[in-house]
Amino acid sequence: MGSGLQVMDSRTKSVEEPKKRNQTLMCLMIFLISMGEGLTAPAIPLLGKSWGAGYLELGLLMTGYGLAYIVMTLIAGHRSDHFGRKIMLLISLSLSLAASIGYFLAGSMFILAVSRITEGASRGMLWPVAEAAIADNSDPGNAGRAMGTFTAAYGIGVTCGTLAGGTNIFKAGFTVFTCYPVLGLTALLLIAVGFTNKQVKNHEGSYQLEKTIRRRTLKLLWPIGIIGFAYGGFLYSIWGLFSALANEFGVQADGIGILFGLFWGLRTIAFLVCRVLLDNRGSKLTLLSGLLFCTGGAGILLLAKTFPLLLLAVFLSGAGTGLLFPTVLVLVNERTSEENRGFGMGFLELLIGLGMVGQTAVAGFLGQSVGPGWIYSLIFLFNGIALAVGLRMNFKPLLPG
Repeated sequence: MGSGLQVMDSRTKSVEEPKKRNQTLMCLMIFLISMGEGLTAPAIPLLGKSWGAGYLELGLLMTGYGLAYIVMTLIAGHRSDHFGRKIMLLISLSLSLAASIGYFLAGSMFILAVSRITEGASRGMLWPVAEAAIADNSDPGNAGRAMGTFTAAYGIGVTCGTLAGGTNIFKAGFTVFTCYPVLGLTALLLIAVGFTNKQVKNHEGSYQLEKTIRRRTLKLLWPIGIIGFAYGGFLYSIWGLFSALANEFGVQADGIGILFGLFWGLRTIAFLVCRVLLDNRGSKLTLLSGLLFCTGGAGILLLAKTFPLLLLAVFLSGAGTGLLFPTVLVLVNERTSEENRGFGMGFLELLIGLGMVGQTAVAGFLGQSVGPGWIYSLIFLFNGIALAVGLRMNFKPLLPG
């Protein structure tokens, strides 16, 4: 009897150890990639402006990134269900490395734009596949902790990269572009050498069967997709439009830096809180808290004309978006099986990408034509809709059969 228990224990360890190693590697990978992106994101518009680019050209850099992101989410997650996560991760990291080398070598706006589009394509592949890989290597009882740790690694990477990048640009110009390829190559090697691919079982059956399964999955995921759409628009509006809004209301560069630092710091703290909150309190409380914070933050930004109000809005926005992201990942995980998890994560990232591009473009138009205070009117509307959807959601795990 004792020997039987020992055999079972050794088998459990042999299964759990690769899962833990894969989770650790994924967290290191996303930290390195996010740090590289954080290092260079503030420098890319400045580099373009140094070549005489106007706001139209700089806006196209952001749009090109977003469109490439959207296109690749349609392909990557579903393909990873058939070919396994590792090969898709390696392709996405190779594209990211190519983009980082392009930034380093760029001598014109054309090369900068091509590199930006390539980076967008890499992220459109990376996020759904990485999220599916984390879900594959976690158990139902600790999925919240796994997603919280993964997103916290992402938040810490962006925060460190942004802070280091801003300091480096101030002191040493555009030398940040030399660091990104090193970080990208390290991330690629980590996955190539250490990640244990879990070949997902393909559906044995007709194309019609796969189509039926995907349709059933989409019926389960559409409420989460709406919430992801609202989240993506809100997050990107903070990233792309908030500094202009704050400056319009008299906040200087140092104050804007404080607001951005607070935003990313609170997001990272919320990611860490999610590690415990999701597993101990469930997804309903976490999701609704995040939606309430985001809706409140967007509403305050509609009215904010003073630094204290902007500070409050940033506090709510950082906490809210930090609670939402790991929670929607867990909800997708609960509503998909191994065979279609990449497809589910790809659908979520597609809606997030559409929210990023579409809502930010319309919000920018409103800010230009009506006034800066209206930039967040559309964002507030979609957050309100997402909150209504969240209140009506069924939070029981609904795995498609």
